[in-house]
Amino acid sequence: MTDKPTVDDSIQEPLPQDHYYAKTVVVPIGRPDTASQMLELAGEMVHPSEGLVIALVIAMGDAEAANKVTDDVHQVIEDFRSAGEGHNVELVTEIAVSISRGILDVARERNADVIILGVQQWTRRQVKLGTIVENVIATAPCGVLVYRRSDSPSFSRVVIPTDGTIQSTTAMRLGISLAIQHGASVREMSVQYNYQYSPEHEKQMKEAEALLPKDNRPSKQIIVGRTPERSILRELTDKDLLVMGFSQKSDFERQITDDLGDQLMNRAPGPVIMISQVEWQKGVRGAIERRVLRINPQLTKVEQNELIWNAQKNADSNLDYTVMIVLSAGLATLGLMINSVAVIIGAMLVAPLMSPISGFSTGMATGLLALTRRSSFTMILGVVLALLISIGMGTFLPLDAPTQEMLSRGSPTVLDAAVALVSGLVAAYALARKGIPAALAGVAIAAALMPPVCTIGLGVALQNINLAIGASLLFLTNITFIIASQYITFLWLGVRPDQEREGVTANLARVSWVLLASLTVIALFVFLQLGSLAVDEVEVGERLASEVFTDAETVEFDLIPGVQFSAEIIVQSEVPVAPSQVEQAQLLVNEVYEQNVDLRVINQQIIRQNDRRYGRVEAIFLDVLPTGSVVDLSLQDADSFVVNATIRDVAPPSSDDLMDIQHQLEMLTDSTVEINIVYQQIIRVGISGTDSE
Repeated sequence: MTDKPTVDDSIQEPLPQDHYYAKTVVVPIGRPDTASQMLELAGEMVHPSEGLVIALVIAMGDAEAANKVTDDVHQVIEDFRSAGEGHNVELVTEIAVSISRGILDVARERNADVIILGVQQWTRRQVKLGTIVENVIATAPCGVLVYRRSDSPSFSRVVIPTDGTIQSTTAMRLGISLAIQHGASVREMSVQYNYQYSPEHEKQMKEAEALLPKDNRPSKQIIVGRTPERSILRELTDKDLLVMGFSQKSDFERQITDDLGDQLMNRAPGPVIMISQVEWQKGVRGAIERRVLRINPQLTKVEQNELIWNAQKNADSNLDYTVMIVLSAGLATLGLMINSVAVIIGAMLVAPLMSPISGFSTGMATGLLALTRRSSFTMILGVVLALLISIGMGTFLPLDAPTQEMLSRGSPTVLDAAVALVSGLVAAYALARKGIPAALAGVAIAAALMPPVCTIGLGVALQNINLAIGASLLFLTNITFIIASQYITFLWLGVRPDQEREGVTANLARVSWVLLASLTVIALFVFLQLGSLAVDEVEVGERLASEVFTDAETVEFDLIPGVQFSAEIIVQSEVPVAPSQVEQAQLLVNEVYEQNVDLRVINQQIIRQNDRRYGRVEAIFLDVLPTGSVVDLSLQDADSFVVNATIRDVAPPSSDDLMDIQHQLEMLTDSTVEINIVYQQIIRVGISGTDSE
């Protein structure tokens, strides 16, 4: 490298390295013989003191090959460091499912500013880009530089075609930065065909030009006409570095195959650089946009095609799918019948419902309606088969009443909808990101679908309509949330309808968005309904505890939606629930839900452990009332010791008897005693020499 010339001291602008380029540059290295040129270019773009150059080696299962490349690159890096530039270089080996995915993931995780990609010029001066370059350019979270080498990589002049766009501004900044570092002159060729004037862009290019010494300001040439590539090529020599800007958001392959890009990339005698740089908005908006893009691992075109191929492969039903549906439905039904969570989990592990549902979502996201139809048929076939299995097992196997596992799926809540939502996100992300085991996605979907389907069948077998309807609502809610969340995840990952794919219709995008909107509306409606029911359940439970069953220790309220709402209240108390309390609870529930609710109150009586005082208290009563008997007795410790007794005797106890009983009880408890006695009189009538009560 040549010595860098100094910049005119009268120019109060930052140096190119501070004003322009990168803090972090990623350089994928596949061939050690080209690594030195790529690293040198990265070193000329990165910040001299704070910058980092990442030399990236991608390993795709072949550890020996990756290790060999890494060993060879080590020496290249040491030579680069010892060249005196002082750049910070880090060698990173990334294990990835594909080269493009490894490059994109490292660029995103390391917050890279630029990715440098090298292309080769093959016979007849045709540039071979390859799918790796195209995929990286299409989905990179940062700027991309494409470097086409030549037989003579050195240069003495930098030629920059400009057309007033932001891409021209990017090319101008980089070209001038390289010219300063190499002591080269700059030639600006202003292409007037489709020139886009922007005062902001013109100002930025003027600022970049001001970084050059006054005696080395760019020479300019205006090019008119519809074939500017001819004029540019006439000016180029093998000692010229051509720097062009391109739009990263458009189709790069189509962009470079037009007349200008194709001719310059393929026919320029010297090295060529095509550069793009993502321009962020200023302030908070720009920071948010940059952060969002950094956490968005968009799929490359190859990955999208692989996703579609797998969906098409699994969209049709076959013998394996049918057998696994039968087995998983049988296991889930048995688990529900014996109330075993372990058996239900086992059914989730083998349920194959992920394949058709994911195929349906993939078909919607890509607009492949044939894929959507085939996946729908396979999904419906699996659900119907599972229903028949569960109905048959519920009919012929002994089952008298729903188990707790069945009842929990017959009363859907907002938490069940949240489980389905997360399950869909897990499934879609695991399918798209090949580093995540797809089995996890299958278990997540099976957890939300197979047990509810089998609960519907068991409800039908038991002729429990409310249970079947509640499980049906849970199933429909879950499948809606799963499909909607998968669709949204695929869109977030960059999966879009592509008119170039076979089977895509002209109105594909419109149909896809209509389906997404419909699913979202349905899912939100169900979500709000479940949320409203959950809020009402909490309100009713609190009011029942505070207004009706005031002497109860706990109150549990479960609402079972159906054609007619039914509800179950479990009351735990020491004393029996009065009929008037049940009537009051019925009125309260009807008032909240504004309809007649089939209410059932279950009273669970609390039985305390044996208290030795019961025997002593009963002995005191029998000692004072020797002809009587204690029918019922309860003791309560409050502000005073309360005794509730039911006494059965021929004559009622006298005042002296009561005072004697109270005195003995106070001596026993050493506290104030309150006595409440219910007296039942025994009346004896003599009949045929016998007595009767």
